[in-house]
Amino acid sequence: MAIKIYADAGSNLFKDIIEKRNAEIKVVNMSLTIDEKIYQCYEDDINVDQFSHSFYQKMREGSKIDTSQVTPYTYEEAFRKDVEDGHQIICFVMAKGISGTYNSACIARDTINKEKGKEVVYIVDSATAGFGEGLQALHAYELVNKGMSFKDLCYECEKFKFQVRSEFTVGDIKYLIKKGRVSALLAKFINFLRIKFILKGSNKSKIEVAGKVSGRKMALKKLAETCLAKIRHPEKQTVYISHCDAYDDALSIKNYLTDHGVSNVEIYFYDLITGAHIGPDSLAIFYVGENRD
Repeated sequence: MAIKIYADAGSNLFKDIIEKRNAEIKVVNMSLTIDEKIYQCYEDDINVDQFSHSFYQKMREGSKIDTSQVTPYTYEEAFRKDVEDGHQIICFVMAKGISGTYNSACIARDTINKEKGKEVVYIVDSATAGFGEGLQALHAYELVNKGMSFKDLCYECEKFKFQVRSEFTVGDIKYLIKKGRVSALLAKFINFLRIKFILKGSNKSKIEVAGKVSGRKMALKKLAETCLAKIRHPEKQTVYISHCDAYDDALSIKNYLTDHGVSNVEIYFYDLITGAHIGPDSLAIFYVGENRD
């Protein structure tokens, strides 16, 4: 019997990232629709960098983009083989305040646990998305390798998730309007004043405003400065920067962080599911630091 780690497609854990770390993490797929053509984000054999660049360019050009949450049936089917083989499962999902995927995972969990008459599946509301979720799954996998018990690991995951910080800024607020995250009236006011919000994943599993500045350059600087102020052990951990086709900006933040003592910074395209909701030129930093509150 072993403990298996799962995450959803909003975790930013592309296949090459998992392989690079020799991790055994199963990613439950989500579908992405671009102008009525459906792609399976973690099943289709795509070049992530090339596809992502094309995807965000299509968003800029006004393509119709839709994503689908994972259904309870999909989760149940994903979990069942490992459970039938005698394994226990810890599954990380996007914040319940921004996606219905958490509810789907819980329905599948309840079905399987009821069948088994005990807790064999545990769902963690990551209270964030992107690498914020991915970082938690990677941490859990490391603890599994160290022999931590299922009960202790569930407790540790709930505690650790609020130490994973995620701050981001968007390129254009209109994508958050389309997804109902920001009102159209507020967005019009924001654009008029050239205000850039610094946003964060909160303890309440929602996107909240962490601050506001004037202009893109100040927003990028604020992201870097917040990371430096809140990070724990910058010489020991990896900081992840995700971008929606804004590599030059990501690189400038990486250089700023490394110049100020952060030893390891990695840059990747934003996962397509989260990226579809925040839009081109958005950029985020994920790291372990002070509790979010």
